[in-house]
Amino acid sequence: MASLTEAASPRQRWLLTGAGGWFGKTALYEYEQRHGPEALRKDVVAFASKSRWVDFGSAHGPIQAWDLQEIGSIEAPSGLLHLAFLTRDRIGEVGLNAYIETNRAITSAVRAVLQANPTIPAITTSSGAAAALDGLPTNLEGNPYASLKQEEEALWQKEAKRRMAVVFRVYAASGRMMAGPERFALGDFLLQALNGKQLQIKAGHRVVRSYGHVGSLMQLSWALLKQPKPNGFYGVDACGDCIDLLELAQAISDAFGLQAPNHTINPDLPVDRYGGNGAAFCQLLEDYRLVHPTLEQQIADTLAGLRKQIQA
Repeated sequence: MASLTEAASPRQRWLLTGAGGWFGKTALYEYEQRHGPEALRKDVVAFASKSRWVDFGSAHGPIQAWDLQEIGSIEAPSGLLHLAFLTRDRIGEVGLNAYIETNRAITSAVRAVLQANPTIPAITTSSGAAAALDGLPTNLEGNPYASLKQEEEALWQKEAKRRMAVVFRVYAASGRMMAGPERFALGDFLLQALNGKQLQIKAGHRVVRSYGHVGSLMQLSWALLKQPKPNGFYGVDACGDCIDLLELAQAISDAFGLQAPNHTINPDLPVDRYGGNGAAFCQLLEDYRLVHPTLEQQIADTLAGLRKQIQA
């Protein structure tokens, strides 16, 4: 096994955090698809919560990820793609205080890299949940996930003077590396469909979501790091068109030849909307000659990944 100091090519060193998560594995996959397995293993230095091998479905095998706390040992990195964060579902598992402490430790490690390398391009993903706190005071106890995401967004804005600093706010997401699919409407619908079940919609009101394809987002992130926009802060909603979850469930049901979804939706109740303005995201994709998949294509890609998970 190579040492960390031997892990990066002298010509370019792209730092990737959160390599073991859904977005991180997708970032590895997309880099390998675009640049090849040798380039991935030479160019990208991956970090996770601890040193381990990360399997991202490559025919060329897993990649070594290093302990995030060692990220500062990489000299003269070319850029940073920061995807490490404990998601909100982990709060119940680790407890509020440990959740806050762990995420702030992640942010602190990344802050040190940004401050030591004030001109490298830097990209991170935030959440649409952070939008609920825009212009409001921090609410760590009531909404720790969104509050901590906003802390990272503020760091990116502060560190944007001499670099391109991009924050992608992700709302609903699709893609082949989806982790814990039962936690997400799209994943849950597909799991039900794979089992031949009539899709069940739990909400009693209309729910509208704006989906972004994680594969396309990672393709764009690597392209931006290699060819950065002018220095400054860029806050971008990483999403496409909105869709009603009943329409989504119906589309999946039709594709699988299932009966219509079962639901008790009252159209007179307020609509639960979770989405942003994807115009800037779509423009960036166009600028870098990338295409955001249609919803049908996103469903197919997510489904392909779920099939592999089930077969593994």
